[in-house]
Amino acid sequence: MPSKKNRNVNLDALIQREDFEASDENNTSTSKVSSISIRDMKINNGFFLPSVRKPDFQRETADWDAEKVVHFIQSFVNGEFIPSVILWRSQAGLIFVIDGSHRLSSLIAWANDDYGDKEFSLEVYEGEIPNDQKQIAKTTREKVNKEVGQYSDYIAALSSKHPDPEVLVKARNLATIALPIQWID
Repeated sequence: MPSKKNRNVNLDALIQREDFEASDENNTSTSKVSSISIRDMKINNGFFLPSVRKPDFQRETADWDAEKVVHFIQSFVNGEFIPSVILWRSQAGLIFVIDGSHRLSSLIAWANDDYGDKEFSLEVYEGEIPNDQKQIAKTTREKVNKEVGQYSDYIAALSSKHPDPEVLVKARNLATIALPIQWID
């Protein structure tokens, strides 16, 4: 029987890997946020994304196909119930994703238009992305853009003179929608 070719979206590059044991004795913060907004998931925008890590021992973030990624992003944009992402903060202040890396990576992918083939991914894979990964990323991007819309379209709708009314309402709602977080000690 011929093997089934993997058609899953590879979002593994969107959250850096780090040794779970990374530590530094300079952690003095006691208060932690209870949610992450979509704007925190944009590259070069704030403190969250540069600090978030995936433990080395965690499986690759490549178990969802394009349909699952689209469905999750739609659920988020529509303000539907999303289970909490479970995080742990190291002594060095790094934020490790214990559970929810697919959810978090899907939103990072949408906000940065990187479904395994753009800035984050190119850097991690040193510019060498396999053709099948590029094709899956392209298919995912097309599906997301058709069924949800681009993140940049939602941003543009807020300042457009004649925005799509449905996109405008959802864009305004994105100002208050956030991914819930549960912290473990």
